[in-house]
Amino acid sequence: MGAHPQRTCLGCRSTLQKDELIRYTVSPQGDVLADYRQKLPGRGAYTCIDPNCLADAVKRGQFERAFRGRCRRPEFDVLRSSLLSQFAGRTLNLLGMARKAGQIVSGSNQVLVALNRAGELTVILLARDISAGVAEKVETKAAHRQVFCRRIAEKSILGQSVGREERSVIGLRPGPLADALKKEIIRYEEFAGEH
Repeated sequence: MGAHPQRTCLGCRSTLQKDELIRYTVSPQGDVLADYRQKLPGRGAYTCIDPNCLADAVKRGQFERAFRGRCRRPEFDVLRSSLLSQFAGRTLNLLGMARKAGQIVSGSNQVLVALNRAGELTVILLARDISAGVAEKVETKAAHRQVFCRRIAEKSILGQSVGREERSVIGLRPGPLADALKKEIIRYEEFAGEH
């Protein structure tokens, strides 16, 4: 089995596996684009999944060097905003995949019942616009069971992700999809400075 490809961060100069870094590429118009899923064509440049590395790379003109002057100097805020949007999109895509795989429990009552059984749920997602009383019940029980619990989107967006009109609480059963979703949420929080 071959080694995983490695790349160097433009910010801190650490060398890491490519899939542990954020890839950037240049649009035909010369704009630097964040390519979180590493799917866009063209030459790539990389930073750690750390806003400080991105800020350093922008400040020191590293993107212009990496792309040999074929790009305009990017703006940190634009790239950061694009990445946060991509992290959130990936989280919601994983939630949709978990629904299709039968790995979710949806609705506050069903999640509270599932939390009565140890090990039934590994991740709980709450809508940002959930009622305070329901949120407190779910968060208290999740904390007691040591289940990862976060508020991530509005009810309508959570609902759309699982094929419903609105959902205020969604639980995920243990498995690779729940693990991947938790990882994306943590990345979002770290990059947004919310942890």
